Amino acid sequence: MDGTDELRSLPGWRVLVVGGASGMGKTGVGRALARRYGVPVVEVDDIVEALLAVTLPEHLPEVHFWRTHPEAARQTPESVVERQIAIAQVLAPALEAVVANHVGTDTPVILEGDYVLPRPTTPEGLVRSVFLHEDDEGQVTANYLRREPEAGPQRHRARVSVLYGRWLAAQARAADVPVVAPRPWEDLARRVAETVEDASTQTVASTRTTATQSLPKSPGPGPDRGQDAVNGERHLRPALRLGPAVGGAAPVLRRAPLDADVVCEDL
Repeated sequence: MDGTDELRSLPGWRVLVVGGASGMGKTGVGRALARRYGVPVVEVDDIVEALLAVTLPEHLPEVHFWRTHPEAARQTPESVVERQIAIAQVLAPALEAVVANHVGTDTPVILEGDYVLPRPTTPEGLVRSVFLHEDDEGQVTANYLRREPEAGPQRHRARVSVLYGRWLAAQARAADVPVVAPRPWEDLARRVAETVEDASTQTVASTRTTATQSLPKSPGPGPDRGQDAVNGERHLRPALRLGPAVGGAAPVLRRAPLDADVVCEDL
């Protein structure tokens, strides 16, 4: 494979963010998408572990919180969610740096984890995002039981996950970031991929529309000239990104087959 073939095989994005609360199916989807696009996965949990290894609690108290205050995990679900949000906000600059690095070096990656926050959308779209949310506490409890049978039913943890997931989903929708329901598991990876690729298509259309509208217009005979174009304007959902805009058209994507075996064992 020469350099041209490699360039053409790149996806239209450089960072694909798969976010959502714990127990929603992110890990399985991330792995399936990595196989589809032939790119690696960066897990936010690994970034957290790296920060824990090279900092002290006085440096990043929020990131160290669950280690320094293990009893806090048994507080009310609402209190735990507030702490989760605080940790995500503290981690945001570190995750932004990872995103900016992959955009700047033109190296595609999938970023997956609980602590990724949705960001407002823009039309450039080298970073795309999708969030998963399951609102059924019973289902999330079952997901945990399947993944960690030795722990028994984790209802408190499931409640925390659903509440945190609702908050993330609300933030995502406010930022025009798509939210996908995990079930049915069998086609979750396909649905996520279609959502991402739909956003890519809309980005190209939105960019072309913006470019056309920015062209100089000939003066018309009356004040209403061009009003039909304004009334007929299509409002497309722009692409999703975390990092800074980088110019350049998206290359052609050649996809690998998408695995359909994403089940909740990889939650």
